Amino acid sequence: MLLMVTTSAKYRLLELLLADDRRAAAAVHLFSEDESWSEAIALAKAWNVIPQLFERLRSLRVTLPEADTGMLKLEFLKSFRQSAFRAAKAIAAIQGLEQAGVRVVAFKGIASIASLYGDPKRRSIQDADILILKKDLLSALACLERQGFARRGSETLFQYLRFVEDSPGFAGNQALTLYGDEGSQIDLHWDVHGSGLATEDIVGGAVTADLMGSSIPVVNAWDGFLLTVHHTIRENFAIDSVCRDLLDVRLWFEHLRQLGQLDAGVKRAAESQCKVAALAVATLLSGYDDTAAAAEGAALLSGLASPADRRSAATLAELFRYQLSHGRLAKDVFYLVHSRPWRQIFGGLAADWSGYRQSMRTLEQQLGEERPLHERLTGLARCIPGLRGLRLARELACIKYGMK
Repeated sequence: MLLMVTTSAKYRLLELLLADDRRAAAAVHLFSEDESWSEAIALAKAWNVIPQLFERLRSLRVTLPEADTGMLKLEFLKSFRQSAFRAAKAIAAIQGLEQAGVRVVAFKGIASIASLYGDPKRRSIQDADILILKKDLLSALACLERQGFARRGSETLFQYLRFVEDSPGFAGNQALTLYGDEGSQIDLHWDVHGSGLATEDIVGGAVTADLMGSSIPVVNAWDGFLLTVHHTIRENFAIDSVCRDLLDVRLWFEHLRQLGQLDAGVKRAAESQCKVAALAVATLLSGYDDTAAAAEGAALLSGLASPADRRSAATLAELFRYQLSHGRLAKDVFYLVHSRPWRQIFGGLAADWSGYRQSMRTLEQQLGEERPLHERLTGLARCIPGLRGLRLARELACIKYGMK
């Protein structure tokens, strides 16, 4: 599907997905009035939120034109087939790890499906994020390899592990991507200290959830909420990467309220390294629906935040809106406004030039971003934002790299 979307379509789609029924209905009217449903569907596909769009239209009892209905159903079925297959492979992998004596917990997408959505029809996944203790890494890799998952890259495992520690792109997370058959993928994490959460605590606090007829260990509601918020920071608050996160966070707030744990969850967020990001996300969500649990969470968080935290959260929300209007800031821009990424890169190169470069190429290939250095520098020069964009990028970089 060729993606040709306007800024107005982005605002409308967010209203449709996140706002209360009255505002969502107004967005539906605008899409129908200018016959731009194909644009909305293409955008939802790019943001990986086809299932949520499908469900919201169903709940609003919206009937699309025949051609658009066919297009949406086709994309919905594609998303469901892929997500169900990937979820089934992840469930088998998790069960294999448990049988091998490896303590494991699912988080992000697979945990969201199990705890919040209940079915891969309602939320897509591209990979399965699972967390283990670092001491179990070799055992976990051997177990997953027996199940058909393998890493890619010419560097040794030791070189890659050193690279992960010195790579700013991981934003404190330490993980290894493993590839299975037919597009299945596992992101094996052993540290998420960029979130401020301890691996041992997350694994120890796991709960059991049912998914596709199986029971698997998933993060509890507090950790699920905070790890999703942390992912918005890792993805630089750019809508094409964080739309699912916004939808998930909204549901995590609802889940916490249903469990009677909203106050406790908010207090934990206010004491965490993710407090500014949590307030920014909650404030954004409350702007779409002031009756939702997220609005209650935003008010509670704001009351617990310092004036400096509230200013930083407002700046992050502004960065989100800026990128919504102007397009995503290039990832390299964030390296221009903070020195820590360069210190990490130079430290990694100094320790093992060849290994670091090999691992960097492996990561770039996985992300589809492999380019010669001169092309990267030329591209960066073209996309450097103005002073406002740089100021906003600087604020996020300070939070992302642990300065606030």
